[in-house]
Amino acid sequence: MTEHALPLEMLSPQYSLSELQLSSSQQWPQLLPRLKASIEFFATTRSAQPFLVCQAASFFDLPEIFAQLSPKSQTVATAYALIFSPNTPSKAVCLSLSEQQYLSIQQTLEQQRLATAERSWEQALADLLEQFEGEQTTALYQALTALKQYVQTQPQAMSPEAGIKVWRSSNELLYCHQFNRQQLFGEQLMPASGQMAGLEQLNLGLIAKAASGILVVNADDILAEANLWFELKSCLKTATFSWDKLAGHQRLWQAQDLAISTKLIITGNANAIADLYQLDPELASQCLIETELPLDLVASDDNFSAYLSQINWQLQREELAPLVEPLYYPVLQRAAFLCEHQQLLSLNMAEVMKPLRLIQHLGLSQDAQGFEQALDSLAQHINGQQLFSDLSYKDRQTQINLSGSRVGQINGLSVIDFNGLGHSFGEPIRITANVFQGDGDFMDVERKAELAGNIHAKSMMIIHGFLSELFALEHHFPYSANIVFEQSYHEIEGDSASLASCLALLSALSRLAIEQNTAVTGALDQKGNVLAVGGINEKIEGFYRVGKLLEANQPLAVVIPKANLKQLNLSQAVIKACQRQELSIYAVENIEQAIPYLFKLEAGKLSDENSVLGKIYKRVNVGSDEPSLAQALIHKFTKLIKLS
Repeated sequence: MTEHALPLEMLSPQYSLSELQLSSSQQWPQLLPRLKASIEFFATTRSAQPFLVCQAASFFDLPEIFAQLSPKSQTVATAYALIFSPNTPSKAVCLSLSEQQYLSIQQTLEQQRLATAERSWEQALADLLEQFEGEQTTALYQALTALKQYVQTQPQAMSPEAGIKVWRSSNELLYCHQFNRQQLFGEQLMPASGQMAGLEQLNLGLIAKAASGILVVNADDILAEANLWFELKSCLKTATFSWDKLAGHQRLWQAQDLAISTKLIITGNANAIADLYQLDPELASQCLIETELPLDLVASDDNFSAYLSQINWQLQREELAPLVEPLYYPVLQRAAFLCEHQQLLSLNMAEVMKPLRLIQHLGLSQDAQGFEQALDSLAQHINGQQLFSDLSYKDRQTQINLSGSRVGQINGLSVIDFNGLGHSFGEPIRITANVFQGDGDFMDVERKAELAGNIHAKSMMIIHGFLSELFALEHHFPYSANIVFEQSYHEIEGDSASLASCLALLSALSRLAIEQNTAVTGALDQKGNVLAVGGINEKIEGFYRVGKLLEANQPLAVVIPKANLKQLNLSQAVIKACQRQELSIYAVENIEQAIPYLFKLEAGKLSDENSVLGKIYKRVNVGSDEPSLAQALIHKFTKLIKLS
């Protein structure tokens, strides 16, 4: 039946890459246009809601992405100054400066730092006041005048650094790498013994540095310092920063509150964002905008160029050779494999970069073969569980049949996943079904032994509903059954084995043998339709791998849901096996289409005693002269009426 197998071009993505033009520049604005638009809207919109929540997968390098998407041209940098006030020595003056004022003061302080001893701090202040002579009524001029008079009376008491501190609010996105009081609000250091407490003891925090800009904070960090979060939130909502929030053991001086317009971007994965909203339910209503970074993007010509150019930029930054054309397809195929879809590309650039680094480190050929070798090498570092699984098949400790035929026995397919190190891999599993006289109960041994989850239990109930409606619509089902995942000692979850389990039951009920060189995966609904499952590539490759280990003496076959065709992205080794007809892959939409591949006999109609379904129907319905349940009830009811 190999003529019905899927053609080779359907087993992996097909891309046209002949006219791609790559650059070595960053491409995040094109790869993440929604994020770019969200940040620009957030940065340029005046609103009392200063929060943007950005949900992103953990694999994104957000500092790098935000650095590139920062709307520098949209944000005006504002300058500020703290000036010692002799009238209130413990409370410095806090002012907003124009750009010209900031440059004048900054230049004067720099000149004073480099000046010879002849140029006094008093003279520097006098020169500064002369520049601001037309601004005598301003708070800045008055503060500088008071400071000059103080320096005149006590020339040795204060250095320029102690008297004035100026800074410019950043017009870039600032990333908070450490969510603590020192980082956020700043720190006041203790002066050396015998020295006066001045402004040089002040280390500005990110709130002051982003007083008119945008700050980026991670949700996980906020959750670890919940009290600090509510202080920060209050500060942003009131648009006021109070210097008493400075970290430090003792307040040596204070300053006027700083008026701020800081905005905050909160980033985190889905779990962290959900926990944050639970910690602070009010936050959701105070967000100007919420945005979510996609995990993938559509595979199109424009995106191919941008995607590969971003990879090129990363290679250049790591001082590695740029991509060559023979690597274009393997890189895109790997990106599609990571998101399990032929027409999507995963944005997990870090995972795509690993084999490219290894190609150059090991001196492998820069083509599809070298890329495959790099992937194999990476897998070998974290394949301990797979090796253990393979050994159990090779030593025949885990029983699996790949030739001949068996009644009530089928090869299902499973995927082994890990929370820590270890790559996912597929392996076949032997599923058996026994039937016997009973009340129509199909016992799922895995569920009964508490080795299966709720989804698996649901799939078994679906099988029961499907078979009962098909074969016993007017009377009770006269057989019970046991379904077992043989040699399975860990918990099973999911419904991807429901098609295989149902076929094993059909085999046991019909007494027809199932071909053991064929494995099956697929979910089933109550009407017999075959539904998509996850891990389709791992399952197919796992069955082929075990077949090679056991040196199967006949070609292998796999039956999969037709709904999974766009997820197919098989390795070159498996595709070549299909080309040599060592492996055939069949796609089905319903269980009736799957039956011929397993039984070498058509599903047929219930009335056809020579078909699979017809044999079962005859056994369930015709095997004796006993009337159906409905007929028995009518007969009993009629008899009772006559007696009355």
